[in-house]
Amino acid sequence: MVRLRTVATLVAAMFLASCGGGSNSPPPAPPVPPPSADALQRFDSLWNDFDANYSFFQLKNFDWDDSRDRFRQQLTASSSDQELFDALSAMLLELEYGHVRHEAPLGTSAYTGWYDQYPDNFDETVVTATYLGQSAMMSPQANLLYGLLEADIGYVRIHSLGGSGHGPDTDMILADLAGVAGLVIDLRHNGGGNDRNGEAIAARFADRNRVYRGVRFRNGPNHGDFGALIEASISPGGSQSFQGPVAVLTNRRTFSSAESLVLAFDALPQSFSVGDFTGGGSANPAQRSLGNGWTYTVSQWVEFRPDGTTFEGVGIEPDIRVDISDLDAAMQRDTILDAAVAELRNRLAP
Repeated sequence: MVRLRTVATLVAAMFLASCGGGSNSPPPAPPVPPPSADALQRFDSLWNDFDANYSFFQLKNFDWDDSRDRFRQQLTASSSDQELFDALSAMLLELEYGHVRHEAPLGTSAYTGWYDQYPDNFDETVVTATYLGQSAMMSPQANLLYGLLEADIGYVRIHSLGGSGHGPDTDMILADLAGVAGLVIDLRHNGGGNDRNGEAIAARFADRNRVYRGVRFRNGPNHGDFGALIEASISPGGSQSFQGPVAVLTNRRTFSSAESLVLAFDALPQSFSVGDFTGGGSANPAQRSLGNGWTYTVSQWVEFRPDGTTFEGVGIEPDIRVDISDLDAAMQRDTILDAAVAELRNRLAP
């Protein structure tokens, strides 16, 4: 199902900040045709950029030439801005990809089916009121919520991987929670940010160097042209280390760099995941301009697990699949968090 939504410019800017790039640099992109006031030329400029750089045509078996034929014929050189915006938005929405956005003073077009067709599976007010209570604290830089679920089980909610300070704040939190034997890392509703922030967090839990993912950048004119696999790994780092069992909570709004962080925890022997599938999109999107105050994003890579499989469009399946039941939600209970604590208790049992 495809949806077209118009949101405030501020909201759009926040989304872009939360779904930013990773820790690898792409190869130089093919030149983008110069924009023109001609609606057809603007259409061709965007279509050609995607044709040369978008990374998921082959994986999703998508006929981009057919899209051009169908949507370009709706326009003429003198088509209005609204007509051009509508045609471009409708064409891009057919890609059904969360990292593809089209923004203009007329509004913002973004595909939301990767999360809004599924249960929400998260309510932070329930976590703070029912579970953390007076123990709830916020870290000073990265705004990580943390506290105690039980005397020996800690909780850390990572809202976003945007900004900075994630490594030092994780050190501070682990020092504050020094007495816990098990830990919950909550990545639900984390829309991503910067892979380096995720790697800084995971370093505090790593026992040794471990490869956790690989990426391949689109690098040629054909839709199947990709560069060599670029592997990424995590290694122990920071002033604190936690080697006890870790439960990672996910839902459909765990997306982008947050999914890479899920893969990093998956590489660690003491970690397991609980909840719903993740959103299923990495991409390392690049923002482009049409030269008329309009912008759009183009996905540049495909991300892979260490075994060579990809989760694009599907999401990462949790080790323990749980939804928050309607009854528990009404009773201010978090079924996913309860399942995580139960499994931590099982792993901590003598």
